[in-house]
Amino acid sequence: MKALFTADEFVNGIKKELPNAIEELKVKPGTVLSFEEIDSCYIISSGVIGGFIRNPMELKSEQVYSFFSKGDVVGFGQIFDNFKGMIFEAVTEVNVYAIKKTELEFWLSFPENTPFIYYIMKRFGTHYYLKSLLSLRTKGNVLPQSIYNLCFLLEANINELDFVKFPKEFTQARLMEYSTLSQGGFYKHLDILYQTEILFKDSSGITVNMKKMRESYPNMHVYK
Repeated sequence: MKALFTADEFVNGIKKELPNAIEELKVKPGTVLSFEEIDSCYIISSGVIGGFIRNPMELKSEQVYSFFSKGDVVGFGQIFDNFKGMIFEAVTEVNVYAIKKTELEFWLSFPENTPFIYYIMKRFGTHYYLKSLLSLRTKGNVLPQSIYNLCFLLEANINELDFVKFPKEFTQARLMEYSTLSQGGFYKHLDILYQTEILFKDSSGITVNMKKMRESYPNMHVYK
């Protein structure tokens, strides 16, 4: 299905109508983004931001929910709905467009702009949908699905690519956190992916052979 809206249309629309309301920022890796203090939404233009669920009932208080990349809007639920269940951290260097809550609320109030609320929620819903797929897979397919999810989130034209290169910050430890597998289960299935050459790793990071992934795990295929 062709995308109804794009991140560029979103940003350009705000720039055109409220040129002073949007600001380009560069965020360093490791920066924790507290939207309780920032009071702005960030529209990602490049780089990756990790979203972590706060769970005080678990021994580990922060669990990887997903990784947000170009086109995602982070902070929307935090500043509009006062949702405090998630925190964000820049995984790589990130370039964002920042817009204040009051300015975005004003811009979205115009009838011609309100459809972009659908764009924002659809983007976030994609993360929820992909994460939910992990609970539907057999243990042997959880890691391949996790890898496919992350490729899907990083690349707009994933179904046309033969290879996807992960940012070097996407370490095996981060992949394990996203997959929710135990350490033993994760490394067992990771070894299979290396042996079958679906994954290969060098000094610059992990690369996914999407052609072999599609051949070996056809049910992982998802369309944007």
